[in-house]
Amino acid sequence: MHRKVLSAQQLERRGANAVAELLMRTLIVPKIYFEASWPTRLNKVDVLAVDRAGAGDIHVVEVKVGNSELPHSIASVKQVPAHYKYLALLENGSYWPSEDLLYAADGMGRIGLIRIEERDNEMQATLFSRPERFRIEPASVRQIEQFTKKNPPDWEIRP
Repeated sequence: MHRKVLSAQQLERRGANAVAELLMRTLIVPKIYFEASWPTRLNKVDVLAVDRAGAGDIHVVEVKVGNSELPHSIASVKQVPAHYKYLALLENGSYWPSEDLLYAADGMGRIGLIRIEERDNEMQATLFSRPERFRIEPASVRQIEQFTKKNPPDWEIRP
């Protein structure tokens, strides 16, 4: 059987879907957004999840294929206002970023790592290292409430 080779962008989107499934299993009642404009229209995050039906913690995930731009990805994830931040890695071999790069400058917060693997033609995401809670401004919490009111989620649990 001939297998089609996917582009890095296609792999990242498949990986984002696997990450969303992981967050659906892990969080209480998440609203999940793909390629969300957060915190401004100029910024995009691969996966944004807001727990407790939009009233809880903010989770952001950057999905990366390979490891060529990891330092840049880590720096950009650190800049996004969120309680929990993750880097999801696909096809990165055995390379994992050094632990000290994952911590916030003030020590309050650590980026979590998610491993994405393809098994039996299905993407699966597993938590490799747990994130630690970052400090965010109260204005960001108010902003996420407005965001969830204006933007329908791509994936949510419906009653």
